[in-house]
Amino acid sequence: MLESLGGAGSIAGPGQTVFLKVNAAVAVAPETARVTHPEVVRAVAEEFRKVTDRVLIGDSPGGPFNPALLKRVYEKNGLAEVARQTGAELAFDTRTVDVSLPDGTAMKRLKLCAAMVEADRLVSISKFKTHSYLNITGPIKNLYGAVPGTTKFSYHSRFDNERDFADLIVDVHLAARPAFHVVDAVDVIDGDGSRRGAIRKMGVIAAGANAFALESLLMKLVGLEMRDSLALRAAIERGVCGEGTGWFEVLGDVASEPLLSDFRLPAGSVFSERIPALLVERLSRWLSARPVPLPGACTLCGTCVKVCPRRAVTLGEDAALVDAGKCIRCFCCSELCEYGAIDIRTPALLRAFRRKVHIF
Repeated sequence: MLESLGGAGSIAGPGQTVFLKVNAAVAVAPETARVTHPEVVRAVAEEFRKVTDRVLIGDSPGGPFNPALLKRVYEKNGLAEVARQTGAELAFDTRTVDVSLPDGTAMKRLKLCAAMVEADRLVSISKFKTHSYLNITGPIKNLYGAVPGTTKFSYHSRFDNERDFADLIVDVHLAARPAFHVVDAVDVIDGDGSRRGAIRKMGVIAAGANAFALESLLMKLVGLEMRDSLALRAAIERGVCGEGTGWFEVLGDVASEPLLSDFRLPAGSVFSERIPALLVERLSRWLSARPVPLPGACTLCGTCVKVCPRRAVTLGEDAALVDAGKCIRCFCCSELCEYGAIDIRTPALLRAFRRKVHIF
């Protein structure tokens, strides 16, 4: 694939630093399909190691941006072993830098991870899956990991509307200035987000210089509209990219029909995209999915408390507690719980609505 695009040498040169920004948001095993698979990272690292001996592998996981958390995530995700075998380095630099984005829509100045933006080449290796807040996470949203640690949740709190948050995602992506993208869509997740969704075999690895083109292609391959990805929709409406797949060239073998024609979006999006906003507000109690901590599984580790952008989570005697009045349903608590201890409950009325409109 890289050879058809000019090879790693057309992206980076000898002595240049290449930062491989993976999806390693949480310390889970790669078999969960929630993170970039280490075999994909290994293959990319080996190609760039042929060009330069300065290859870094890293991310800024959800939670405190410190070496201890990074070490745990890298080991659990299988990235530490990739580094040992390829000679690449793991990124433990926790410095941050302010990046100006005069043309930004949500923000004109962003705090990002210094090691990523200071690298000669930033290469994103994303994971394609559903996302409970933006419908889809893939090559566009992966760069939100360039926002350091808990700053992510601070930004999330400021932009608690899905459309505004999608604009922020596009801003961060543009500010990070990635040079190249590889997408792991071998095993993907559909349905209600990365923890509650189903693992599906898609069998695709895609790459290119433009994340918006890659996401457009992947949306086509799972039979979805471009605008079903809220981040891609924001980019289209801002003129960052074209709509559809006719504005870029596709090399290699591409299926003429969707590979996963029954690919499911999160349940909440089915409701929010099809019901007037006023009715959404009035019926939210009965039609909104909500996070529910599970007493038998919760370890009271406190991660959910730290990552909640609206301070809606506290610790009870047996499990975490969620204040429904403060919750903005971003589901960061569920996504970043290493123990699977926060369920997402879908109200019966929403389930009935989803069956009625025959989305799935």
